[in-house]
Amino acid sequence: MHSNAGMELVSLRLESGADIRRDLERLVKRDKISAAVVLGAVGSLSNVCLRFADQNKHTTLKGKHEILTLSGTLGEGGVHLHMSVADTEGECKGGHMVYGCRVNTTLELVIGLVSGVKFDRVMDEKTGSKELEISKDEEE
Repeated sequence: MHSNAGMELVSLRLESGADIRRDLERLVKRDKISAAVVLGAVGSLSNVCLRFADQNKHTTLKGKHEILTLSGTLGEGGVHLHMSVADTEGECKGGHMVYGCRVNTTLELVIGLVSGVKFDRVMDEKTGSKELEISKDEEE
């Protein structure tokens, strides 16, 4: 466990056509973000790409969807994002966000920058996946 001194907030808006995962990865790289969390997300999608639990490939959901939740961790070592959405009938689906989730009209995001720590992704032999590794941020 690592305690931290505080959190700075970053607010942004992604416009129509933006690929959410790709744009968040660009933000992390551009601003050299060592650790952050998605605190809030409100918007709609024209295309949804999710990997459902215990599946090896993603599923594409066509048509307009509203984002109900978007959560995850961001760092220079990678991002890990989960999202739930509702279609025009209110049917909900959720899973691991992959590339291809395209903003329909707008997406409003609030991201918390976590001070004093660094989020990285390292291979975990137990899970077979890159998992979160939290360390003290030496640059602060």
